[in-house]
Amino acid sequence: PGSARGPPPSRTCPEHLTQENSSSCFQRPCSKWFTTSWSQCSKTCGRGVQVREVKCYQGEELVTRGQSCDSALKPEAKQSCEIQSCPTEAPADACQDKPTANCALVLKVKLCSHWYYRKACCQSCKAPRP
Repeated sequence: PGSARGPPPSRTCPEHLTQENSSSCFQRPCSKWFTTSWSQCSKTCGRGVQVREVKCYQGEELVTRGQSCDSALKPEAKQSCEIQSCPTEAPADACQDKPTANCALVLKVKLCSHWYYRKACCQSCKAPRP
């Protein structure tokens, strides 16, 4: 009853490919890059890195050997990120040593160069050294 037109176009093929380049789609399903969502930034302040998985699928099959996806179109698997800049100098008026930080020791072992201690012991670290 029906005329033989060949198999129906694969669902994974974009519309424009099924008309113009249908023969390659009939032979095998189209290959596509898929990515997971980006990971959290590796640092809470300053420049960090985010990563994600990038995988090639042919139809519903994961392709591990032999690249059938176009490597020129491969999405990035790594990108830099910065949630916020690291604190540098605390404003002079809000400068007070934290009671929990042992600022005398911080000064003694010269930890003022570390941003955390410079902030926690900003009063001590700001004082001119004798």
